[in-house]
Amino acid sequence: MKQKYRVEMGTPDPMGVSVMENHIHVAIAFARKPVKECGIILYDGNRLIARIAFQESLMTGLLYTVSIYGISAKKLRYQFFLDDEIFVDPYAKRIIGREKWGRYQEADKALWGEAACPDETFDWSGDTCLQIPYEDSILYSLHVRGFTKHPSSGVQCRGTFEGLTEKIPYLKELGINAILCMPFYEFDEVIRNPAYQEIPTKLQEYMTESEPAWKYRINYWGFGDKGNYYMAPKAAYAAVPADAERSLKNMVKAMHQNGIEVLQQIYFAPEVSLDYIRDVLRFWVMEYHLDGFQLLGTCIPERFLAQDPILGKTKLIFEKTDEAAGQSASGRGYEKNMARYSDGFRSDCRRFLKGDENMIYSISRYLMESSTSVGVIHHITDYRGFTLMDLFSYERKHNETNGEGNRDGSDYNFSWNCGQEGATRKKTVLALRLAERKNAMILLLLGKATPLLLAGDEMGRTTGGNNNPYCQDNKINWLNWNLLESDKEFFGFVRQCIAFRKAHPVLRSSREMKLIDTLSCGYPDVSFHSEQAWYTRFESYNRHLGMLYCGLYEKTESGTDDFIYLLMNMHWTDHAFALVQLPDGYRWRVAFSTRDFEEKTVRAQEKQEGRASVTVMPRSIVVLTASKDKEENRKEAKA
Repeated sequence: MKQKYRVEMGTPDPMGVSVMENHIHVAIAFARKPVKECGIILYDGNRLIARIAFQESLMTGLLYTVSIYGISAKKLRYQFFLDDEIFVDPYAKRIIGREKWGRYQEADKALWGEAACPDETFDWSGDTCLQIPYEDSILYSLHVRGFTKHPSSGVQCRGTFEGLTEKIPYLKELGINAILCMPFYEFDEVIRNPAYQEIPTKLQEYMTESEPAWKYRINYWGFGDKGNYYMAPKAAYAAVPADAERSLKNMVKAMHQNGIEVLQQIYFAPEVSLDYIRDVLRFWVMEYHLDGFQLLGTCIPERFLAQDPILGKTKLIFEKTDEAAGQSASGRGYEKNMARYSDGFRSDCRRFLKGDENMIYSISRYLMESSTSVGVIHHITDYRGFTLMDLFSYERKHNETNGEGNRDGSDYNFSWNCGQEGATRKKTVLALRLAERKNAMILLLLGKATPLLLAGDEMGRTTGGNNNPYCQDNKINWLNWNLLESDKEFFGFVRQCIAFRKAHPVLRSSREMKLIDTLSCGYPDVSFHSEQAWYTRFESYNRHLGMLYCGLYEKTESGTDDFIYLLMNMHWTDHAFALVQLPDGYRWRVAFSTRDFEEKTVRAQEKQEGRASVTVMPRSIVVLTASKDKEENRKEAKA
């Protein structure tokens, strides 16, 4: 039964449809001028209650601003119409019709927006965004569904916000303080094939094609140009889909209570306006307390967003960044909220790890890369490409299960199978792969930039050589938690590296490296070495490098930080590294070694007369530290 109503002029804010105390508020800009009419269709649940055409007299600029009185509904759902086209509100805070993951929908006309009431019932308990500086962040990239969907996850609500919340103790144990989630806004997870045609069963046996055309696939990652509702949390990611908003807020609140930031990857389609992008980001920060975003897509307005006062303390990670924009924002008193996502490090680090020539100079620059105006994010693996385990298990992609004849995905992986393609039981190959994974973690976690780990890399996750599993909603993508037991040595190593990074401010300083002795202490802030101290061999054929961080440049509670010496040998032969002479009272100790290396080796070499050096095995890294006697540090701290 249709209801009587009256329509009056409204206001431009808030955008979308909202239920106010005594009326329904609407603010919408249509994509084009209507030929006949435009307006809103209102439902009580699935029951039509009104179809209201908007008049031009209700416009403020290009916006229709409407107040509707006299309409009541228990569940007020709505769609907009523009002539014969029906569409869902891009500002909708809740989408009805996608509660079940992977359900095939013929068109978006099966969807509704549900009018949002002001939510003043959620108890944030004083929660605010954590604002962890980039230099102190340990980022962890994950997929909300895939992180706990595997039966081995052991959570009550697998593949949901609640399941992710149950894994907070694990994140804390590993040392993570920021999760970067693949899209958890409402997106269409069904990829339709426009060329698909139904073939009658009787004719199928006469078809000559070996494989029938696919009808639809799953958009597991969540990136797409159409079907996105950027302000609505994904209902299928909630244990109770009808209450996805509260489910997500509870997850964010719990993460914050445990010192973990929540960031979201957002892909904006080309036709999305700049104002809408800003509105979306502001909404997630204000309504859900998100700490930041990785922004993907075309025409992302870096300067415009970085200088927005509401986003001034929000992490904004771009594929590239405008240093001038970052400096301008800093000069106006804004936080260092912009960061660049460095794909260059990923490629060159992989090439260095597998022993390519002409990589020494490049890797030395990347390891000391930092900026006072923008953050720098380093990663070796992410959702695009091989996992860390596969990076050293496959030399070519194996994407056959995607159904595209292995033509999809990048052919430029800079990977190495360590002597055998794919899974193996050969102990020599497995030992080499373990060493290379450890090498990768040291380069990622002991460099100056902010590290980003891919979920599961710390426990040997594999996708079977699939470097583009965008459509795999199955055990190819789901994290198998049984790997924690089978790969526990590597998990312990990664956890140790993260703890080491947190313990040493010299690794986390945002101060740009000068490579000179600005303290007149006898040591530059960072220096490079080889067989000879203070002498670096950057020739293209060399594959070994010594890098020394001088801890005298960074204060700690007990005095100054340690000297940290990275001895990196990616050659297939042994290489000797000179031991840099230390100040009085200091001595070298072994912090890490990715292959067999004992501290007594360092002790023996230090006692030798003349030039002291240590020999590092092929394709391995040794990390040495040197600190002053604790009593001396206490005296200096008091002085």
